[in-house]
Amino acid sequence: MKSTLHVLSTCAVLVLALLLATPALAADKPFFQGKTLRLVIDFSAGGPTDIECRIYARHLKKHLKGNPTIVVTSKPGGGGTLAMNWIYERARRNGTVMGCQTASGRYQEWFVGDPKSVGLRANMAEIIPVMFTPVVSVGVVSTKLDPPYKQLGDLKKAKNLTVGGFRADSSKDLKFRALFDLAGVKYKYVTGYQGSAGLLAAFLRDEINYVDGSTPFYLTRVKPIAVDKGEASPLWYGSDTAIPAIAPGVPARDFVKQLSGKAPEGPLWQLFQILSSYRQILAPPGVPQAAVDTMRAAFASMSKDPEFLAEYKKTVGIEPQMLTTPKGIENAMKPWTNAGDEMKQFRLKYVEQGRKQAGSK
Repeated sequence: MKSTLHVLSTCAVLVLALLLATPALAADKPFFQGKTLRLVIDFSAGGPTDIECRIYARHLKKHLKGNPTIVVTSKPGGGGTLAMNWIYERARRNGTVMGCQTASGRYQEWFVGDPKSVGLRANMAEIIPVMFTPVVSVGVVSTKLDPPYKQLGDLKKAKNLTVGGFRADSSKDLKFRALFDLAGVKYKYVTGYQGSAGLLAAFLRDEINYVDGSTPFYLTRVKPIAVDKGEASPLWYGSDTAIPAIAPGVPARDFVKQLSGKAPEGPLWQLFQILSSYRQILAPPGVPQAAVDTMRAAFASMSKDPEFLAEYKKTVGIEPQMLTTPKGIENAMKPWTNAGDEMKQFRLKYVEQGRKQAGSK
């Protein structure tokens, strides 16, 4: 009898030990181990967001503990609104689905604009920002203007400058309109194109003679097929730091000053700055904090990876500045969250002005 009790007691101790050990073993298991991580891109394949997000995906796996399978899919539409609504309303909230997006426009619309007017249902205050990387935009003009474009001053002489965009309320359209208006450049404005690929196609067939996009779009798409052939020239880029790869383009501030004769200022310049753009990794509300922390650690590690840095700089043209801490991301969002009602009203009036100004495709 004593022997039986001894055996039962020993078994009970072993079971208890196993039960106590289970949480510790689970805690040691990487969050993404044995899982598939799906990254959802908000713009069309071949565009700048797609190019950059696929660079992330190629290098992320070796920095993401648990060696998960990584799948990249695209949900273009509505200037990125379709993908954001899907992430907010339908994506699994278990940490295995995140957006790799240029969602700055959605943040701007939520905090400074009119989200209902563009069909934005995602509450951007609830979306979880995981990582931000600043995006540098580059504006390019056709050299086949009338008279032909040779240097920056020729832009103000052009009789047929036509610029194209996505929508009158998109951050892309607002940004180049603000810059041209600050510089005192006359232009015809058309909008309604689908993605950067649509804009580039229109540019190449001379339907429009100005196009802009981020540095990977410029370096991999526009430069080889237009600039290198002498059919286009970079005008400006969204950085105060000189970027030799985009010469003879100049920083946006200098673009305005050289053409208008004065430094940019006032609400239009504030709007231009609010329209700063980022590539972003975003998660739907309610995902486990472990998923967010693991992703942030992976991107922080990747930002020091020589292979990633080499490919990123070759394609994007600049060094990545990955914001992976809550404080860094909060500071990046302050121009939107602190804009105030006065700027919101100014933006709404400027959007309406653009709608009246815009022609049709």
